[in-house]
Amino acid sequence: MIRLPPANTANASLLPDLTPLLDVIFIVLVFFLLTAQVPLLQRPLDLPQDQRDSASTATVESQRQLLELDASGDWRLDDQALGFSELTGALQQHDQTALDLAIDRQAPLAAFLDLILLLQEQQIEDVRMLMEPTPDAP
Repeated sequence: MIRLPPANTANASLLPDLTPLLDVIFIVLVFFLLTAQVPLLQRPLDLPQDQRDSASTATVESQRQLLELDASGDWRLDDQALGFSELTGALQQHDQTALDLAIDRQAPLAAFLDLILLLQEQQIEDVRMLMEPTPDAP
């Protein structure tokens, strides 16, 4: 027969030590969390459709304005030098303005952010960022 120690001693508990079992459970849990295939979070985008009709593209292209920001922070709208307040007035005069933005790499970021805020206030949505220098630029 198995003799049990008296109830008042420290080893009197009949329950096994669960610490190793908890360690294994946490290791398996971490393994499953790291190897689980989590679906990527995506946002639906409505991309503009490609315009294949050359006649409609030609009319749209003729109404676009070129807005340039040089390295010193000066604005030019269709080869006319403007301050930011004059630029605000010029954009308010035109209905449904379509802009091509040409921004120098050394241009101040604050001026670009002011422009983005202005475009949002004016609700101008047709804006293209030119990624290469224009051919007539020096």
